Amino acid sequence: MSLPSRILFVAVYLLVSVGIVMTYSASSVYAEQVYGNSMYFLIRQLIFVIIGTFFMILTAMSPISFWKKHSREVILFAILMMMMVFLPGIGREAGGARRWVNLGPVNFQPVEFAKIAACIYLSDYMTRKIKIIKQGSLPILIPPLLLIGGVCGLSLLQPDLGSAVIIFLVMSVLVFMAGIKLRYVFLGISALIPVFYVLVARVPYRLSRVTAYLNPWDDPQGSGFQIIQSFLAFGMGGIKGVGLGQSTQKLFYLPSSYNDFIFSVIGEELGLIGMLFVMFLYAVIFVCGVRMAENARNDHERLLTTSLVLLILFQALINMLVATGLIPTKGLPLPFVSYGGTSIVFNLMAVGFLMSLDRSSHQRRSA
Repeated sequence: MSLPSRILFVAVYLLVSVGIVMTYSASSVYAEQVYGNSMYFLIRQLIFVIIGTFFMILTAMSPISFWKKHSREVILFAILMMMMVFLPGIGREAGGARRWVNLGPVNFQPVEFAKIAACIYLSDYMTRKIKIIKQGSLPILIPPLLLIGGVCGLSLLQPDLGSAVIIFLVMSVLVFMAGIKLRYVFLGISALIPVFYVLVARVPYRLSRVTAYLNPWDDPQGSGFQIIQSFLAFGMGGIKGVGLGQSTQKLFYLPSSYNDFIFSVIGEELGLIGMLFVMFLYAVIFVCGVRMAENARNDHERLLTTSLVLLILFQALINMLVATGLIPTKGLPLPFVSYGGTSIVFNLMAVGFLMSLDRSSHQRRSA
C-alpha cells in the first residue's frame, strides 16, 4: 500500500475505535433498561466491525477491473434490492420508514449498498463517455440520470431524503469532474429546487424539521426537542468534556444518542477537544483521498476514488451539521462511528474499494 492508503487505513480504524467506545458509552444505560444487558449494542457493534473488516479485505483483494466490467449489473442489482423493501414478508418497517430487508438472520438497508453501486456505475459510465461529455452533449447523461434517478426515487419512497441527497451530490461532482460545463451543473440543481421544495414543504414531518431548525424553542417538547437536547450536550461538554461515560443527555434525554446523534455525546463527554479529533480524522481521510485520486493512473480510477471518498465525507459532514443545528435534522449516521450494522459494513467496504484502487495504481507505477 502507498503512504496515503496506510494513513487512510489508520484514520478509519481510529474512527471505528472511537465509535466502539462511544457506542458503549451512549447505549449502555438504555441497553440495560431495555435488553437487560448493558453490552448489548457494544457486542453487536463489534460483530458488525468484524463483518465489515472481512468485506473490506474481500473488496481490497478484488480487481477493480471486475467492478468496472460489471458496473451496470451492480447498479441494477442495487435497484432490485431497494425494491425488495416493499415486498411483504421481506421488507421491514421501523420508525415509520420502510428501509430494511429481512432475509432470515440477515437484516440490512439496501440503500447503503446502492450508494456504493452508484459510485461504481457513475465512474464507469463517465469514463466511457468522457470525450462526449466534454463536448457539452447533455443527452449522453440521460442513461445515468434514469438509473440514478430510479435509485433516488426508491430512496424517497422509503422515505429517505438524506440518502437521495447524498447520491445526487456525488453525481453532481462526478459529472463536473468528467468535464461538463459548470453552468449545466447549476442549471440541473436549479431545476431540482422546486422538486426539493415539494418534498420538504408538502411533507408535514419534514416541514416540522425545518421549522424546528429555524427555531427549536417554538416547540421544545415536540419537534425541537432533539436538537435542543443536542445543544445542551455540547454546552455541558465545553472544551474538555464532562468525562468519558459521564454524559447525562444519553440518559433518555437525547433520542438516537448512539447512532444519528452520537456526535453530540462525543461533544458532551470529550468536549470540543474530542469533536476536533473526530473532525481531524475525517480531514485526514479527505487529504488521503485527494492524494490517492492524484496518483490514479486513469480517469476511471480517479473518478471512483473521488466518489467513494466524497460518499463518506458528505455523510460525515451532514451528520455533524445536523448535530450542531446548522441544517435541519436528517437520519444519516456518522460513518465508522455511529451504531448500525449496514452503515459500518458498507462504509468499510468503500474503504476496501479505495485500497483496491490504490493497489491497482501502485502496481502500474511499479511495472
